[in-house]
Amino acid sequence: MIYMVDHVYTDPNTEPEWHAWYSGYLQKLLSVPGIHSAQRFKAVGHTPSRFLAMYSIDSADVYTSQGYKNIGGGGSQSARFHPHYQLWTRTLFEGAVSAPVVRDGERVLVFDRQEKAENIDSRATWLHTVGLHMTTRHRAFIVLGSNAAVPTVEGSLLYEPYTSPLSK
Repeated sequence: MIYMVDHVYTDPNTEPEWHAWYSGYLQKLLSVPGIHSAQRFKAVGHTPSRFLAMYSIDSADVYTSQGYKNIGGGGSQSARFHPHYQLWTRTLFEGAVSAPVVRDGERVLVFDRQEKAENIDSRATWLHTVGLHMTTRHRAFIVLGSNAAVPTVEGSLLYEPYTSPLSK
């Protein structure tokens, strides 16, 4: 199962502080049983800054677990940054066992659809929304190598790694 968090962050003055906080928070999240990997991404050419975090998790039960509650999961730890979120969605997806590992130089193309569209690109990994904000029924991603051409997919966002992939 994959957990994704989408952010549009609107305050360039506090953005460095937010990133420093988030970096530490990723480490806390990885201490929670059932969360196995984490990585953050920044959208290419998007203003204000847009970010995506992807996590590999066992199940939705992680978010009601004592371990998650003990680290202040669910947004309470980031409350001071909330006024600067133009977008903050949290979504659980099924369809892939784990979040992709995207290395330096690689990129990931992400797009949402109400219905699966298998004819978009055969490399796409399709996910089905199963919990939390559920802003889309399906999300797909394509990991692109450093020299790969970016396919034209309407409504897609291209992300570069903002952090290295982290795992237990």
